Amino acid sequence: MGGDDTVSGDDPLVDGMALSLRLRRDFSVTDAGRLLSAARRIYQDLNPGAGAADASAMVSCAADALFVILEHAGLLGEETDSRLEGYARDGLEVGGWRAQVVPNEPWPLSPPPRSDCLRGDVFALPPEQDEPGP
Repeated sequence: MGGDDTVSGDDPLVDGMALSLRLRRDFSVTDAGRLLSAARRIYQDLNPGAGAADASAMVSCAADALFVILEHAGLLGEETDSRLEGYARDGLEVGGWRAQVVPNEPWPLSPPPRSDCLRGDVFALPPEQDEPGP
């Protein structure tokens, strides 16, 4: 019996099919203070009229900082949604989206040129850690 040599996602396009993209991008924080300051500054750039206090309130943790940076980079946010909606006339209707920040991922993806293709399911969440009792 031969092995399974099919490529995930190589299905032919058909009307009514639902497509779901699972995208993973790993990051490493090298200077938390500088990153938080940059994310707050970027928040103010993205939200004209927002002051430093607004930025501090809205960008207060790792996930906040990362989402602001990804929006500024054009990977998330209203501008990205608007650009994607431009493909409706080409036959692609945009659905909803979800994103999740996973802190302290025990097996981060390797930057190129290393390959992570032999790692199994790179989209599997790390196992839940039991919190210590009182």
